[in-house]
Amino acid sequence: MSRVETPRQRASAHLGSTLRSVLIAPAVGFPGAFKAADRRERAGARPAEGVAPFVLGALGGAALFVLWLKLGGLLGLRHVARSQYRSEFVVGSMIAGALLSLVAQGLWGSAGARVARLMGGRASPRDLRIVWGAAAFPYVLSLVMLLPLDLAIVGEDTFTTEPLRDPVATGWAALSIALATVLALWGAWLFVRGVGVAAELPLARAAAGALIAALCFAGVIAFAIAGAVMMEASL
Repeated sequence: MSRVETPRQRASAHLGSTLRSVLIAPAVGFPGAFKAADRRERAGARPAEGVAPFVLGALGGAALFVLWLKLGGLLGLRHVARSQYRSEFVVGSMIAGALLSLVAQGLWGSAGARVARLMGGRASPRDLRIVWGAAAFPYVLSLVMLLPLDLAIVGEDTFTTEPLRDPVATGWAALSIALATVLALWGAWLFVRGVGVAAELPLARAAAGALIAALCFAGVIAFAIAGAVMMEASL
C-alpha cells in the first residue's frame, strides 16, 4: 500500500528541500523560497512567509549569543571564574538572543526594504525576513551540533574563563570555536547572497545593505542593555 503524506509531512519535506537548496545554491534556493511565500500569500496564509523563518531567526540569535559567550572569554572581553558559573545565565542569554533576534528581524524587514530602494533595488519586507531566517540555519547547526558536545566534553568551563587542564577538552574547545566561527561566516555569506537575490542588487551593494541588518541587531541589543542598566539603577 502506498503511504499518503499528510499536509504537515509535505510542508516539512518542502522546508527541508528549500533549506538544502539555499545552502547549496543560494541563487536558486532563495527565489524558490520567495515563490513559496507568494503561493501562501495568494492562499491567504498568515504570515505569508510561514513560521519557519522566525523559528530559525530565533534559534540563530540564541546560537550567536552562545558563540559570544565562548569567544568573549577567549578574547578577554569577559571574565567568569568557575565559581561564578550559573547555568541559568547561559539559558537566559540564549532566550535573550532569541527574542532580540526576532525584534531585529522585524526591524530589518522594514529598514532593509527602504535601503534596497535607496541602492537602486527592490525587495519586500517579507522576502527580507525570509533571508534573515534562512541565513540563520548555519547558526542553528552550530547550536544543535556543537553545544551538546561542548557540554559533554568541556562541561561548564565552556562558558568560563578558567584555563582548561585536560588536553582533550582544550583541543575540543579550540575546534568547537573554530567550527562555530566558520558556520557564522557561512551564515553571513548566505545573508549577503540572499539580500542580493531579494533586492536584485550586485554583491557589493548587497553587502552594504547587509550592514544595515547588523546595525539593526546591534541597535536592539544596545537598547536592551541600556534598558537593563536603567532598571538596575532605579532599584
